[in-house]
Amino acid sequence: MKKLLIINQNSPVVPPFTDLCKPNNDIKIQEYSGDLESAEKYEEVLPDTNLLFIAVGPNDADLYLEALFEAVDEIQPPISDIVMLSYAGVDDELDGSVEYPDVKDQEEFIKQQRYAIKIVDESEIPYSIVRMSQLKDMHTTHYELYNEGSKMSVRTVSPQAVAKLAYEMLIEQKLINHSIGITDK
Repeated sequence: MKKLLIINQNSPVVPPFTDLCKPNNDIKIQEYSGDLESAEKYEEVLPDTNLLFIAVGPNDADLYLEALFEAVDEIQPPISDIVMLSYAGVDDELDGSVEYPDVKDQEEFIKQQRYAIKIVDESEIPYSIVRMSQLKDMHTTHYELYNEGSKMSVRTVSPQAVAKLAYEMLIEQKLINHSIGITDK
């Protein structure tokens, strides 16, 4: 059995993602939503973690991941794969502008997201990044994907579609080591 640790900061993607994982008897799910800047608190939940799903932000993702990976370095859990939710625009791929809720300084937000991704990359653990467009609860799971370096339309995406893609990446081992943009079809 694999332990899946979900680092959650009230993400609307986590409930549908968890629902997709629950029927899988080979996965034990643990969700962490405690102090996101405490390496010591992460150390309490990291032992025996095989899979890591990170759903933090939009703001301060860099601070949260610094603490998380400080704990990962200390504990050395057997993590084989990571999926991290990020936001469309971190690769200058959008064909227009987008405003994310609670983001007041777009330039600082992009820097934080890029640094958070760099922290995951430097861990040398296989990982995938989901670059979400603006979330809109439409209960659809049909999506369109954009490879890293490709222009991406400014559109919305449902939490269910993002959850489906994250499940395919982390549990079904599809699109490993990719940074994928996602919008609704």
